[in-house]
Order: sequence, then structure tokens, then C-alpha cells
Amino acid sequence: MIEKKVIIIGAGPAGLSCALYLKRAGLDPLLLEKSAPGGKLLNLAEVANYPGFGPTDGFTLAQAFVSGAEKQGVEVTAAEVVSVSFAAPYFEIRARAETYRSFAVVVASGLANVPSIPGEREHLQKGVSYCATCDGPLFRKKDVALYGEGEKAYEEGLYLANLVHTLYFLSPDSLTGATPLSQDLLSRANVVSYPNARILQIRGASAVESILFESNGIQKEVGIAAIFPLLGEKSASSFLSPLNLMLDRGFIPVDSNMMSSCSGLFAAGDIVKKNLRQVVTAASDGALASQGVLNYLRNQGVK
Repeated sequence: MIEKKVIIIGAGPAGLSCALYLKRAGLDPLLLEKSAPGGKLLNLAEVANYPGFGPTDGFTLAQAFVSGAEKQGVEVTAAEVVSVSFAAPYFEIRARAETYRSFAVVVASGLANVPSIPGEREHLQKGVSYCATCDGPLFRKKDVALYGEGEKAYEEGLYLANLVHTLYFLSPDSLTGATPLSQDLLSRANVVSYPNARILQIRGASAVESILFESNGIQKEVGIAAIFPLLGEKSASSFLSPLNLMLDRGFIPVDSNMMSSCSGLFAAGDIVKKNLRQVVTAASDGALASQGVLNYLRNQGVK
């Protein structure tokens, strides 16, 4: 069993930021990542709103994050975490090939988008996006579709409606429960809504060109340049099930120190319950979590 004072799960912007700050504070965190470092950045065709960088592709920005952390001595360990449990005073982190324990844990595992629509996986970064705020500006004045439900979908839809020519808003629900956000969105002249909808296929040769869908039992195909399928978005938090941890629809509520309801367990990035999920907010969460960890370890007498 490998023991560290703090273990960070996930090497996206939040995890890398947290590791960098902890390293500079004199700790040697263990940073675990099941795939390639960089997190959701690796799936973004363009990032144009990260301070200090002009428009760049997500991979390049991810490499900048990784390089900056490595220059401070941060190392990324390849490991897929399957469970986190607690038996005072240690957290036990089980990965597929190793078991670790630590006094504090930072969960920065982000979101897991599970492609479920025929053609969705094939068109990733080719017109399929899971972040309207990130990629919406790439499709300014074009026709796009959003597939989702609830307030999150309405918020993303309103952002897109201000940018695109036509927004096809498809929802599996009836769209009859009026809220201020839904009324604002569905009243827009450039928004065409389809209730009780189900997307049958995303079509296109080298990029998204159209979607085939069913709404109220009637099939229809519309031409689009992009689609934002939000229903497959899940928080990557299932490995936390052994803990007595408060979750909100899979996301982790935290305090101002980024600590969860489970003392010693911190969270940062997209897995946190919050209103805005961006690269810059993930990096900020990581920095805040590092300070929370330092204070927690100091209060626990861990040296």
C-alpha cells in the first residue's frame, strides 16, 4: 500500500492546478489519472476564453497545463480509481492495480459524457459538443441543435440563442412546465422547440450535417452545423459510493474551502455543484482546494 498525505484524483485543469499549488507549498501530492492528463480539454476543438491565451485547441492548452505542473515537480501516476473509503484517520483509495491511503483526498474527476446517440461518438469534435459556453461561438450565425431537459438545458440554450441563426431545442419532456428560463428561451424568434423528442441519428460525412429525430411520434430531419447532446452528461463520482457523502444529482456540494460533507474529502472542477463549468473555474477550484487541504492537514496535526 502506498501512503501519501494527500491524493488527487483526476489530472484535468482542476487536479493539475491543485497539485501545482500543493507542490509549491512543500507537499508532495499523488496525482492519479486513468487516461491522458488534460481532462475535458482534450475533447475541445477550440478554447478562446482562457486568460493569457489566444484562441487555441484544447490539446495545446492541456499540454501547457501539464508542462507548467511538471516544471514544479508534479508527476502524474496512471491509475483508474474504483473506490474511496474512510477508516480514521485514513482514506483508502483502491485503483485497479494498486491501493493507496492518505489523510486527505481531492476529487477532480470531472464529468463523464457517455455517447448514446448513433453517430455521436463518430462526430466528437466535428460538430458534437457537450459545452455550449465553450464551443457555441464556433457556430455563430449557423443552425445548431441542443438536446436536453431542465434548467441546465435552458441556460445553455439561451447562451446559444444569442449566437446562432437558428436553435433547434429538442427535449424528451413535454415542455409544458413553464419557468422564467424556459419562457425566455422558447419565446425567442430564432428558437424552434420540439417536445417529447428523441434523436435517432446524427448524420454527416466529415462533420455534423443533420440530425434525424422523432417528436410527438413524427420523424423529421433538419440540417445543422452542430449538436449539443446534454442528456449523456454524468458526474464521474460512482467510485465515492462507499463514503457517507452528500451528493446533489451526482455532483459534490462544497464549502468555501472546497471541502465536501465528508471531512477531509475535497472536490474541484466540473464534479462540484456550481453554476459555471469552465476551464478557468476548474483551475480556480484547484487552487482553492489546495489551500483547504493545507488548512485541514494543519488542523489535524499532520506534518
